[in-house]
Amino acid sequence: MGKKRWMAVLLIMPVFLFVCLSGCRSLNTLPAMMPALTAQKDIFLPVIMYHSVIDNAGKAGDYIITPERFASDMTYLQQNGYQTVFVADILAFMDYGVPLPEKPVLVTFDDGHYNIKEYLLPIMQEMDLKAIVNVEGAFTEQSTQEQAHNPNYSYLTWEEISELQDSGYFEIGNHTYDMHDASGERAGCKINPGESEEDYAKVLEEDIGGLQELLTDRCATTPVTFAYPYGFISDESVPVLQAMGFRVLLTCYEQPNYLNIAPESSILLHRYNRPGNVSTEQFMEKLLRQEA
Repeated sequence: MGKKRWMAVLLIMPVFLFVCLSGCRSLNTLPAMMPALTAQKDIFLPVIMYHSVIDNAGKAGDYIITPERFASDMTYLQQNGYQTVFVADILAFMDYGVPLPEKPVLVTFDDGHYNIKEYLLPIMQEMDLKAIVNVEGAFTEQSTQEQAHNPNYSYLTWEEISELQDSGYFEIGNHTYDMHDASGERAGCKINPGESEEDYAKVLEEDIGGLQELLTDRCATTPVTFAYPYGFISDESVPVLQAMGFRVLLTCYEQPNYLNIAPESSILLHRYNRPGNVSTEQFMEKLLRQEA
């Protein structure tokens, strides 16, 4: 090969390599060029599961905390750089790449106890916090019919659910209409042995879908979050809940969560139950561990 031809090859080769490598890079990182993506990936998301809040330290237990303990938890998180987020914020990140705080944390309350409004709303307002309340329809219906409210045992009414939603500090989630039972004919909303998937789907659609309709009609909110009663999960429930429009399914497995971009997908989020008889420091050491 002549000298001029070698020089031409040497001049063309870098261009050829650049085009090849650029093409490979585009194929390998095509998703990174989509508008939904940001630099944030595999974000650690701790999720806390609270239940009832009673202003009596003597009643603190596995599912009851005091307002002071809750405030202590939130202060600890803020002092360590964590910011509370809504499920809406998580979905905005997943679907459109809207950045989350550097250290997000999701605060959840199951069952819809009236004492959340009585004791915690002022704390939420003062500390500028976000949380989600997963309500149980039968509890709500009964409480709505009662004349008096007692923070030790009452539940939120439909009107109070609306008030929490409208406050800007709470989202509302679905916790079934009347499947919050661990020892009846069905364990929570699990599929029963021998039950067909069609019959099971109909049960879920009537109960959980019924609560969706009530919340839409009476509270002007249609939840995209579902919390499994007692954490009882059946694989067969997932496609049924997805078809109802649920995007986030909350479990009771105490495991860490890691978020990534996944447009229009549904996700399981694991939660750590917050008992009221351990210190903030003890609980946070467990919650904020990141080992999978």
